[in-house]
Amino acid sequence: MSSMLDYFTNLTDIEIKIDYPLEEYTHFRTGGPAEILIQPQTAEAAADIVAICHEQDIPLQVLGKGCNVLVADRGIPGVTLLLASKMARYDVAGDQLFLQAGLSIAEACALAARNSLTGLEFACGIPGSIGGALRMNAGAYDGSFQNLVIRTQYIDQTGTMGWVEGDEHEHAYRSSVFANNNWIITQTVLQLAKGERQAIYRRMAENARKRRESQPLEYASGGSAFKRPAGNFAGKLITEAGLKGLRMGSCGVSKKHAGFIVNYGKAKSSEIMAVFIKVQDEVKKQFGIDLEPEVEFIGDWSGEPMARTGRTG
Repeated sequence: MSSMLDYFTNLTDIEIKIDYPLEEYTHFRTGGPAEILIQPQTAEAAADIVAICHEQDIPLQVLGKGCNVLVADRGIPGVTLLLASKMARYDVAGDQLFLQAGLSIAEACALAARNSLTGLEFACGIPGSIGGALRMNAGAYDGSFQNLVIRTQYIDQTGTMGWVEGDEHEHAYRSSVFANNNWIITQTVLQLAKGERQAIYRRMAENARKRRESQPLEYASGGSAFKRPAGNFAGKLITEAGLKGLRMGSCGVSKKHAGFIVNYGKAKSSEIMAVFIKVQDEVKKQFGIDLEPEVEFIGDWSGEPMARTGRTG
């Protein structure tokens, strides 16, 4: 541990914590500790951390707001780079928002509404950070981030910083150039349009109401558990497989929306993983369809059963 820490002690604009519990940083409210948790305050500091991890072959995991992730009970070895709170600054210029990756989607929506800017209403109620939203091209109610983003700064796997513009984002359903290349988003520019403030607030409130009524927001979860399979819907398949409301200990499939796996109490990550596996197995058995998790499984899962991710390599 000490030798690993030595590589980062001379860096500025960072905050370091050792063996830090991650439950408070994840929406599932589960998972073991980060061996080394580092919060950079600038993109340059983040790039320095990535470069050191690359040069010294130190495992590196990035977290934003901890949504759409399930952290292993053993925790995350190496360095966990946490962008939330420390890299959450923003600015407004005309009808454009300049946002750091650690800013929450909720804060970005509020910023847009305060400045009478329309275009982000679809995102009201989506959990997570701006970085995570761009990485997975978050969307809802016929809107998505790919329709707004014009320029984004990133850090590649070697610690080199760069920018992509327009179509270079390669946004597709729950995908982007950042996800495909394991790049870290540090900041972005969104193009919105001038609108009427009260109308923007009304649309945001309506979308938030729809989410409250249709999703199990009262329980801990990682958001939508599975990606939408071609020509179908994950929640529909799970319901038809007879799994809606499935309870396995302190976790299970939501009674309100079968597309959500929820933690009702103090379930461990391994118990939540068992629900993912059960759902995948039953849907595969009954319909011949492989459900791919939208949630990412991170940390040390060695020796434990894992849900099929659909990823290779």
